[in-house]
Amino acid sequence: MPAISSDLVARALAVASGFVEPIAALATTVAEVPAPTNDESERAALVAETLGRLGYADVTIDSLSDVVGRIPGKHSGPALLLAGHTDTVFPRETPIAVTRNGDILSGPGIGDNSLSVAAVAMVKDALKQLEFEPPVDIFVTGNVGEEGLGDLRGMRAVMDALPAVGAAIAVEGHSLGRITNRAVGSRRVKVTVTGPGGHSWGDAGRPSAIHELARLVTRLDALELASNPKTSFNVGMFTGGISVNTIAPDATAIIDMRSVSAESLASLVENVERLIAGVDEPGVSVQVEIVGDRPAGALPSDSGLVPIAVDVLSALGMEAVCDASSTDANIPISRGIPSMCIGLTTGGNVHRVDEYIRVRPIATGFAQLLLNTMLASEALADGRLPRQQV
Repeated sequence: MPAISSDLVARALAVASGFVEPIAALATTVAEVPAPTNDESERAALVAETLGRLGYADVTIDSLSDVVGRIPGKHSGPALLLAGHTDTVFPRETPIAVTRNGDILSGPGIGDNSLSVAAVAMVKDALKQLEFEPPVDIFVTGNVGEEGLGDLRGMRAVMDALPAVGAAIAVEGHSLGRITNRAVGSRRVKVTVTGPGGHSWGDAGRPSAIHELARLVTRLDALELASNPKTSFNVGMFTGGISVNTIAPDATAIIDMRSVSAESLASLVENVERLIAGVDEPGVSVQVEIVGDRPAGALPSDSGLVPIAVDVLSALGMEAVCDASSTDANIPISRGIPSMCIGLTTGGNVHRVDEYIRVRPIATGFAQLLLNTMLASEALADGRLPRQQV
């Protein structure tokens, strides 16, 4: 691609600098509205109202609480999607108080992902200040279900509803300088063991659901995992039983399996299913429920959006790091649509109530988002972003 002009970079930085405080203020407002995964409707209403106030066309909220708005392009053709997920990992009852101390903005979910929702919402006004008329439609979404057991359901629904999308940029608040073009896939299953139960003394000898499930987890933990491609196994939740002196009638474990390779993930899933099916204790039954299925995939680093993003970061004085992660970009990546996930600033304590972000770097992160948006939309209009081989 042609070199990014220093004049364009300077103008993007100048415009982005003027949006730092408005973005921080809007991120604070967004963060203070609870939005646990599968319960995002209250925050969706705020995002929809914000997009409408900022002049986006065709603002809608779907049945899942995904919000979508559109910046009309000059021509029809493949469209660009900018996505910032609205859900957080925190239960609704979590106290939320966003505080500012100099350059540090702190609060649950402030960077993951309230900052990105705010930044994506500001793109329309910023492009107008840059006097950039998009050659193609640009859709923006505050989508649900990115965290935990949300299973990327929001991004799936948005992509299904917008078949015109020819490229997608997912945006996260943290990890400025990161470009995610490899999707870590996952299969998550809920395994429930049930047994006869009984009194720990009077019925001693009866099978315990907890004991049986613990033995199963031990066997699963002994499975050999591929290191290249990286593949992982984890039991993240284990519950069951009634009381200390009761033989447990039930026990449940939620298992997380991941890999950057669809083939390696499928092999692990097959081995786990084989061991689960091998439970053969009289009086004990096992049920398995799939609670998460995120696709794996990888797009080349030398084509699509990645070279654009690398050049943008270089023009902004940063060295790009291409990596693998589980983000909303998993969905378009798995479909061969040029896609990536980028970060907006630096910070820390992600998924903790004392999460924080640095405000000043937002100028660079937002300039990055604007430049990627402009260059990607032009590449789409010119036919330079065809579907890719996953």
